[in-house]
Amino acid sequence: MSLSPELTALTAAADCVAFANTSADPAVVTAALERAAALDRDCQPALIHLAAQALDQGDGLTTLAYIEEAARVGPLPAEVEPLRAQLFAEASATPTAISDYLGIIGRLPAERTARPLAIVLVTNLFPPQELGGYGRMMWEFAHGLRARGHTVRVLTADIPQFAKPATEDEVAMEENVMRTLALLGSWEGGRAVLLKDRSEQLRRLRDNAARVRTAVIKLGADLVLAGNLDLLGVSIIEPALSREVPVLHALANAAPGYPVQEQPLQAHYWVAPCSDWNGTVFRQAGFTPTRVDTLYPGARVDRFFRLLLPEAGRLRLCYASLVMPYKGAHTLIDSLVALHRAGVDFTAEIAGDAPDPAFLGKLRAVVRDNGLEAKVAFTGFLNRDGLKSLFARSNLLVFPSEFDEPFGISQVEAMAAGLVVLSSGTGGAREIVRDGVDGLLFRAGDAGDLAEKLARIVRDPQLFAGLQRASQARALTFSVDHAVRKIETLAGEMQSAIEAARLPVEFIPAA
Repeated sequence: MSLSPELTALTAAADCVAFANTSADPAVVTAALERAAALDRDCQPALIHLAAQALDQGDGLTTLAYIEEAARVGPLPAEVEPLRAQLFAEASATPTAISDYLGIIGRLPAERTARPLAIVLVTNLFPPQELGGYGRMMWEFAHGLRARGHTVRVLTADIPQFAKPATEDEVAMEENVMRTLALLGSWEGGRAVLLKDRSEQLRRLRDNAARVRTAVIKLGADLVLAGNLDLLGVSIIEPALSREVPVLHALANAAPGYPVQEQPLQAHYWVAPCSDWNGTVFRQAGFTPTRVDTLYPGARVDRFFRLLLPEAGRLRLCYASLVMPYKGAHTLIDSLVALHRAGVDFTAEIAGDAPDPAFLGKLRAVVRDNGLEAKVAFTGFLNRDGLKSLFARSNLLVFPSEFDEPFGISQVEAMAAGLVVLSSGTGGAREIVRDGVDGLLFRAGDAGDLAEKLARIVRDPQLFAGLQRASQARALTFSVDHAVRKIETLAGEMQSAIEAARLPVEFIPAA
């Protein structure tokens, strides 16, 4: 049914729920509840009421879907849990139309590997201590590998100033984390700065290598999965290489954290860049490892996926990255000023750490000076749950990076939630969003082009809806499970290569 003017005018989910409670017309109630859930997919009251309506109509599968969406927001009312359990048991007994959905959101058991590995993961920062997305990528790898049945021990540094409030799953992960590595410097204004005392650097290098050696021996490691080696140095993985333990370096920066002259040349050191673009840049810089094989970062599709697509009648856009000049936050703000002057209605939330207070102050001043304070909010850092909620109440993500991004995981997470992504498509980010297919691209640093694309999508509801559906399907191809299975494949191939190299030549089977 078409929405009444009174309902269409409501832009807050809570107001739509209140509107539903005042109507005796079942069709109006349904329309109000559906609008509430489309404005904020975290509106649990609307989801539970929609589940109740579906139950009254005898539609058990739709009832379960709404209940599962409500459960992903927070604890359910006590009286709903028994119904959820009953419907889930019925749906799980045989394949149904809802099976794919239950698998995507992680409600079905993860498939366990037939060949569990003992893995030592080495990286400089590991959530809930984080700065940018590299540490988060490594955390997701660790989480996904453990879910598949692998044993994972994490060696990382302890940098309390980067600590964020820990989520429940991060707390559970900590028993597998040793925060004993000593970094060779610190970050100032978001950039790594080495210690000036060379003797102290050397002492830390030795101590770190000894800790890795101990972990590899104690665990009986089948694989070392290396992450960000900035402020650690490549010598930290030498104990594994010297013991012929395969090392897979998951590379999520254009530079690997060591100079070309220090690159490991052992046959069992492989590099897995986070995009084809990143791998190309790595090779062009003169690095020549035995093998370079793209390993896309795994997005938590199970966490971000939403059954319901967001309402698209009004721009509710968001930004989720470091608030730094090279990330293009100023380009977004300038485009919003242009939209405001053109009379386009919108709200915007800018989420992310701001290591440069002066830059953040300039952005706030532009917002204030152009009368946008009621439209633009700066939320600061958001953890995974906060980011999930941000995407639940948004319908579009702007990814305006001005430097060549190795990948850009927030794009995938937003796409999984059904948001349309407008991206500058720099570096590896272009491998995610395909212009006009599952998102839109604009010229990096060009606020006018971005504003034009934002206005275009508002004017074309059919385009908006088509991109929403396509973007969500695209996100599924970048899941953590895809990434973990690629790690397993590479680890198996590395181990086979090592074993083959140990055989006398006459015993190597002919091709």
